[in-house]
Order: sequence, then C-alpha cells, then structure tokens
Amino acid sequence: MTNYHELDEFKDVFLEDSFVIGIKESEVEISFGVELVLCENHPMHRPPKIGEQYCYQDADIIFGNVRHIEWLEKSNSGFTDANGSVDYGNIDIFQFSSKEYYLEGDWGRIRISSDPPIIRYLAVDF
Repeated sequence: MTNYHELDEFKDVFLEDSFVIGIKESEVEISFGVELVLCENHPMHRPPKIGEQYCYQDADIIFGNVRHIEWLEKSNSGFTDANGSVDYGNIDIFQFSSKEYYLEGDWGRIRISSDPPIIRYLAVDF
C-alpha cells in the first residue's frame, strides 16, 4: 500500500498530528472533520498561533462515491484538551491501493472503497 503523501491533495499536510473532531457517514460518502496541520509548503500555511506547535486549518477529508465501508474497529471515545474542546485523536495511518483506502487512529480502523479523497477547507481563521 502507498502512503497518503503520494496523493497530490495531501502532499503538504501532516495527518499524524492533525486532530479528528468528527466523522460523518452516509450511503454515498464518509467525511472526517479535522484540525489539519498544514506544512510550510502548503499555499495556506501561516505561522502557528501563540501556544500552538503547527499551523492548523479546519477542514473535511471527504471520500465520495462510496462503494463499500468496512469498520474493522470503531471507538467513540474522545479526548478533552486544555481549552475544553473534544477530539478523537489523529489519523495515524492513511494508506491506499487502487481505489481502496485504509485509515487508522484512536477513533478506529476503517477500509473505504471510493473515489479519491478530497480536502475541503473551511473558513480560514487568522
């Protein structure tokens, strides 16, 4: 399997330190709401806010035209950080082969057959 960095849309993001803040699933798509770490080469990158290690940007990672979703493990346990917000950990592993994607983190393990994922960036917070 190939690492997510090989997907053009994901080459300038760092998922291992991004935070999953929600997962929405329907018959046609699954999306991961994330506080996404933008690498320095990303066109939206800006210096980290005071008290933050990285440049974070709210985004959704969307797998559209889903043909099959297989939850190998699922956890709804969240973590509460110092400012009171809840997240479900990181995306520790994101690999793919052909049109199948495998993701893993504290929130669970999942196999998805779909179109290539896209990142939808939400309002920029400067």
